[in-house]
Amino acid sequence: MEGNSKKLITFLLGHEGKDFDAILKDEIEGTAGFSFTSYIHKAKIHIQAGRITVSEPKTGKYFSLPLCGIKQICGETCGQYDIALTIKYNNDYGIFIQIFES
Repeated sequence: MEGNSKKLITFLLGHEGKDFDAILKDEIEGTAGFSFTSYIHKAKIHIQAGRITVSEPKTGKYFSLPLCGIKQICGETCGQYDIALTIKYNNDYGIFIQIFES
């Protein structure tokens, strides 16, 4: 498993049970690209072959992240209550994840 994949798994597992807000966007999101947001309350983390899933057991909402092709993980945390990171993939997609305590 790649080093970035291990970092991502460790980071997400360390915040299991908290609220996650994830935004998927591409490099041209501001002009012609796209973005999606997903809010997960009291997240459960599931590790499968090739991906990690963050789910909300009560509603069934989830988002999944591939564990291969991660170009870079950038810490965006600004303090104890502002925990965040951006995952950049080789295909130029990025995921911004912010974590909240509920």
